[in-house]
Amino acid sequence: MPVQDGRNWWGFACVPRIVFGRGSVAALEGMIKRRGSQRALLVTDATLCELGLVDRVKEPLRRAGCLVEVFDEGKPEPSTSLAASVAMLAASYRPDVWLALGGGSNMDLAKLACVLSAYKLPPASLFGFDTVPGPLPPLICLPTTAGTGSEVSHAAVLRNHQTGQKGGIVSEYLRPTAAVVDPSFTDSCPRELTAECGMDALTHAIEAALAIPYNHLSDDTDHGLAYEGNHPLGSMFAQRAIENIGACFLRVLADGQDGAARDGMALASTLAGLAFSSCGVSLVHALEYWVGSKYGCPHGVGNAILLPNVLRFYLPECADRIAEVGAWLGVLADKDPLIQAYATVETIERLRRRAGLPERLSQIGAVAEDLPGLARAAATLQRLIELAPKKVRRKDLLCILEASL
Repeated sequence: MPVQDGRNWWGFACVPRIVFGRGSVAALEGMIKRRGSQRALLVTDATLCELGLVDRVKEPLRRAGCLVEVFDEGKPEPSTSLAASVAMLAASYRPDVWLALGGGSNMDLAKLACVLSAYKLPPASLFGFDTVPGPLPPLICLPTTAGTGSEVSHAAVLRNHQTGQKGGIVSEYLRPTAAVVDPSFTDSCPRELTAECGMDALTHAIEAALAIPYNHLSDDTDHGLAYEGNHPLGSMFAQRAIENIGACFLRVLADGQDGAARDGMALASTLAGLAFSSCGVSLVHALEYWVGSKYGCPHGVGNAILLPNVLRFYLPECADRIAEVGAWLGVLADKDPLIQAYATVETIERLRRRAGLPERLSQIGAVAEDLPGLARAAATLQRLIELAPKKVRRKDLLCILEASL
């Protein structure tokens, strides 16, 4: 039953068009022709230029008669100042369509640059929810990793160049115009990055599946909600994402040329993006924002370290739901949901271990003295913490960090 002041409805927003499949980059020709675009700005990085992926994107644009300007200075964990540089290029080039090729960093960089090109605002003023004033230029995202789901999400995560802190910008206006998910673009992804991104996608799907139910949230008639809470459609996407990861993650780590496994992980990433960008992410991400900012670790690594102990914190109150996640992941069923839930956490730890990722915060530079400050910082992200399926106090955040050290 809904709580007092809750609501009896949920909403779902999505990218207007998703094109999925090997060779789907060719669909760009028709998309650009039908749009009548003449000048494209492609945001990417030097590595993807060297791998030939940029040329693969430029070819259908050339066939469509569209000129292309390439910004190839994308970086991991991009800053607001880099986004301002992209916006300056756009001011002189004046594209009528934007494209982003890469992992979440390049896609998020393009999202913020689109905002800055359309609205002359200080980048730091955009962190938070519902800060983007209005619609943006058309943006087509082409992911080259299977992890962030940024090609379908309404969020961008960047570093504030003034403070050095990583933060999120969440707005329905940030949702791309189209996503072209060509799994062959992930074939050259190195094993370590494949592992990090796979754990990122798994975290997205699990947090969406465990988010507080939609009818435990109150509506905001002025701004809407950043996240809807868990609902049936989001659960459906999360379930399929987790099932794919359970079937494909270890396979792709064992053989990066396993095309079927690459396809399965690419689909899992996009499905997880659809799930979390509606239902929400919660405690893992609230903690990881600050862990990642302080120690400079990749987002997927931070999530992989924190996820098991966040799930342990949810037990035993959420045993049934965690056991269900385990069933999707391929954990053998047990009559006792609590036993199956603990087995689910242990399975995630085994996946992390076989992926070769760090298992403790101390492995990325954390020391005990840092943890109270990290817990205090994480406690400020109430937008995420309120989505947790269990009441969270600051001392709980500290306990999770201590258990992860």
